[in-house]
Amino acid sequence: MSRVWWTPVLGIIVALGLTAQTLAGPQAVCSNPPKPVSLLQGNVVNVVDGDTIDVRTISGVKTRIRLLGIDTPEVHESEKLNRDVRQSGRSKAAIQAMGRLAWEYTRTRLDAKTVGLEFDVQRRDRYSRTLAYIWLADGTLFNMVIMRDGYAQVMTIPPNVKYASLFLACQREAREKSRGLWGHT
Repeated sequence: MSRVWWTPVLGIIVALGLTAQTLAGPQAVCSNPPKPVSLLQGNVVNVVDGDTIDVRTISGVKTRIRLLGIDTPEVHESEKLNRDVRQSGRSKAAIQAMGRLAWEYTRTRLDAKTVGLEFDVQRRDRYSRTLAYIWLADGTLFNMVIMRDGYAQVMTIPPNVKYASLFLACQREAREKSRGLWGHT
């Protein structure tokens, strides 16, 4: 069951000269990595969609966070939603319905929670959102969990590749076991 459920995101990886096999390697396993020692702490104050949240840091600054390494279906009207419709052949309504499932998954796990932010090479994207991996209080990497449970796809954009092989392994596992949105195709 290797169907893509909303957009061929792996094309981003291939277009950059990387293959899924190169990133995942034969030994890649979907298993939580060790939690980094130093993380910026904050509280989730809003879940925008499946891969975007608002966090108020310890210093009191509210910042929009785009979760690194993952992509979820769109909920809101946007050029990306239109592009996903064209690329996937699915209707806007179908993509937005999957987007609402991903949003609900993220909301129930992150809303009003204290989280740790881990950064990669780039700190901001072209929309001025902060790019981060989200760590839960129990030491779980949320970006990995949403991938493993099938509510996100891999979206690796170098140079932010720290967990690329892990995320590919988790996506493969979710797809093979028809978890989350992979079971809706």
